[in-house]
Amino acid sequence: MALASRSMLLTALLLGCVACSDEGAPASPEPGDGNELPAGSVDCTADPRLEGDVGVDAMGELGVLSFRLEQLAPSPPARGTNIFQLHIQDTSGAPMLGELRVDPRMPDHGHGTSIRPRVVAGESGQYTIEQLYLFMAGIWRIEVEARTDGVALDRKAFFFCIQG
Repeated sequence: MALASRSMLLTALLLGCVACSDEGAPASPEPGDGNELPAGSVDCTADPRLEGDVGVDAMGELGVLSFRLEQLAPSPPARGTNIFQLHIQDTSGAPMLGELRVDPRMPDHGHGTSIRPRVVAGESGQYTIEQLYLFMAGIWRIEVEARTDGVALDRKAFFFCIQG
């Protein structure tokens, strides 16, 4: 491999490491308040994108469906594999029956995860999202898109802070 190619590859690798590091993450709690995280840790709990989504009915972006996160395991979500249980219904209260696509992403880093989540459809609009692999600390955006007969009906994004 030519020296110029090696230099470009090394530069790209170094830039990739900086882009996915914890540099520029929100500061940890104030020293002495008893809630300090170790140096270099990420504390994103005060991020304005976070909402109290669990147990709350929230309309999708298109106003067609209502999404409710019913259970999270672990709760709150943590680094590693998570499971979410979701209930979806239309505005009249009828359960959404169809398929659910899930896209976990770190919006501040511009990447997703290497493991594709698995969706298990239950009865009456219940969906379990398994293998939801959130591998690093920071803000994660979990977008769910409800579809029927291959057509997108509505979508909702949920934001979570993975501390570490």
